Amino acid sequence: MNASTCRRTVFAAVALGAALTVAACTANAPAESGGGAAGSTSDGGQALPIDQLCGDASIKVAHVAGFGANSWRRITQAEVVDELSACPNVTVEYNQADNDLQKYITAINSYTAKGFDAIITYDDFGSQALNALKNAHDAGVVVVPYIADPGGTVGVDYDGYVQYDFDTEGDTMAKWLHEQIEPGSKLLFSGGLPGGSPSTVALWEGLMETSEELGNAFSPLTGEPQPSNWDAAYEQRAMAGALTKYPEIDAMASDYGVASKGGLRAFVNAGRPIPPLATSATDNELGCMWLQYHETNPDFQLLTLDGTTTVVRIAARKALAAVNGLPDNEPEQFELITFIDTLNGKLPTCREDLPPDADLSSALTPEQLQAVFQ
Repeated sequence: MNASTCRRTVFAAVALGAALTVAACTANAPAESGGGAAGSTSDGGQALPIDQLCGDASIKVAHVAGFGANSWRRITQAEVVDELSACPNVTVEYNQADNDLQKYITAINSYTAKGFDAIITYDDFGSQALNALKNAHDAGVVVVPYIADPGGTVGVDYDGYVQYDFDTEGDTMAKWLHEQIEPGSKLLFSGGLPGGSPSTVALWEGLMETSEELGNAFSPLTGEPQPSNWDAAYEQRAMAGALTKYPEIDAMASDYGVASKGGLRAFVNAGRPIPPLATSATDNELGCMWLQYHETNPDFQLLTLDGTTTVVRIAARKALAAVNGLPDNEPEQFELITFIDTLNGKLPTCREDLPPDADLSSALTPEQLQAVFQ
């Protein structure tokens, strides 16, 4: 994360009463980071700030999402625009495909045909869309996927890649849950689109791996993630069905805390006690709900791993580095910050001056978050 973004994040943390650690401004690269990306280089040094990556020529960047119908995606787009606003020579165009694979591929092909210089993308379809990304890359467009693994290889199929450190994320969630539930307790994991989402599956696998290492710390109620459609209303319906099906749900985990609000409402409506929840990508309202329900649900502890929307800024910087042939020392693995941990005294806030959907861990200012939801 560049210096100006770090300053904004720390300022926001103070304003929000949350202690964002240095981890919000740094990320650990894997042992073999993406130095092989075509058009960019890596010397293992310090990542360049955004204003040193702009170049002089006009640059057109497309931000393409396979799915865009939730608040997280809107904030992510605002983060891209904010990051690239440091470059007056760069323009950004956004497109989202409504979870339609063909629309997504068409968008990638269209931006390639239009001569865009770079495409940064959340590929919700995994390897199903890899050929489109590779074709764009082969045509000379810089392509940088983020978070959702499209398959393929950096430098061969696309120019750079950054994702959450899903293993660490799952490990943190599993160990936190293990502190407060009995071995073999029933866990319900929710997340992703029907049919499976690459990022959701990656977190699920990290969580299950640590559970096994801990001697099967918990027993999953489903053989794969229960889809949430990354939508609170959808998740509420799904959780209502799960509550009918499963008489015991001792713990919950998810990849999108905004959707988990629907799950919490299902518990309240069913008159069932709310169990511990470990999640990521949260919003203002989730913190408000914990403050509202914890007193009558003492087992309802909350862990949130956040800073998720800032990852797209790394993808944007990787794209500019590749376009301009500059060093790309940005990480490929991004460790999320622990934003809320009620079990260990890191309590949420409830900001009535901000929209319920605002991600308080975002690098956007409160004023910018207000503008996203106007």
